[in-house]
Amino acid sequence: MAKQTKQGKVQPRDPEKYEYAYLLYMQGVLQTDICNRIKVSPPTLQSWKESGGWEHKRASRTISIDDLVQKALKMISDMLDNKEHFSADAFAKAVSQLKTLKTHNTVDDDINTFMDFQDYIIRERASNKQVTDEFIKLVSRFHDSYIQYRLANGKFSN
Repeated sequence: MAKQTKQGKVQPRDPEKYEYAYLLYMQGVLQTDICNRIKVSPPTLQSWKESGGWEHKRASRTISIDDLVQKALKMISDMLDNKEHFSADAFAKAVSQLKTLKTHNTVDDDINTFMDFQDYIIRERASNKQVTDEFIKLVSRFHDSYIQYRLANGKFSN
């Protein structure tokens, strides 16, 4: 079992089990499997999950704005492809949702912009002596680094 602190948080008797359960939960392992693997009761796991806000953390970790934008784009695309059952009202609502979600560039937007920019500087190399192969490689490394940063930190804007 666990002790309740004055702030209402559950303090587990075995912090190692708690941390392991949290990691398994964040990986999407079923709660019954977690209980069996770390030998805790379902009520204990439920208590840890509620006091630690695990559901919210897992949802915010697994569903990003980029994911939601991509799903909205797919839904709009499916509506356009299905001409027999097309609903202008549903389409307008989906587009409105997309506009609400897409307040910043997605990672895909950034990648496309970086690719266009790289094509531009490669063309500029012919007329601008400052644009060298080393410069293009350096810019590409910064682009790659920025994309990795965005993916790792869930950043949506600078």
